[in-house]
Amino acid sequence: MEYLKSNYNIIATLLFIISIIVAHIFSTNNYDWTKNTISDLGSQGYDRKLIMQIGFLAFGLLLSIGILVNGLTFRKTPNLIYGLCVGLTGVFCTKPFFNLDNYSTTQETFHSILAQIAGVTFSLGILLQLFYSDNQNEKWIHFLFFILVVGFSASFGLVKNYQGIAQRLLYLTSFIWLIKFYKP
Repeated sequence: MEYLKSNYNIIATLLFIISIIVAHIFSTNNYDWTKNTISDLGSQGYDRKLIMQIGFLAFGLLLSIGILVNGLTFRKTPNLIYGLCVGLTGVFCTKPFFNLDNYSTTQETFHSILAQIAGVTFSLGILLQLFYSDNQNEKWIHFLFFILVVGFSASFGLVKNYQGIAQRLLYLTSFIWLIKFYKP
């Protein structure tokens, strides 16, 4: 139990990565990982969305519960909000990445808002780690990851035909920071 308590960030991230891989394996031919997002794997009307929905929920819940079990502090609050928002993106699905006339724009809007809040709070979480760190090398590492996360987030909107690649680079960067440099 102590292992789970002290490694919740690693366990949550690994489960999320596994769900992304499984969702990719079972994706349909019209899903293009270079163009389509990870959220598209859990989109409305997609017959295989449950895999990714469970991944979003598991990641968000495990990360949030881990933070709460270890004691919520101001320093951890952005990461708690990040976890909750990512988890809820599994409940509120994005619009379909294929032609489907009937889908919920309200659900799509909630998904988008939650994803944006998750991105902002994750970035704030990195900044707080930077400010609370006493080690100069750690400060530079956190600053580098902050720049990478903000840069990949900005590029996500700029490269419409390669959003899948931009998002995967963003996730990869985030996962590395969350596993290696986040100090819960």
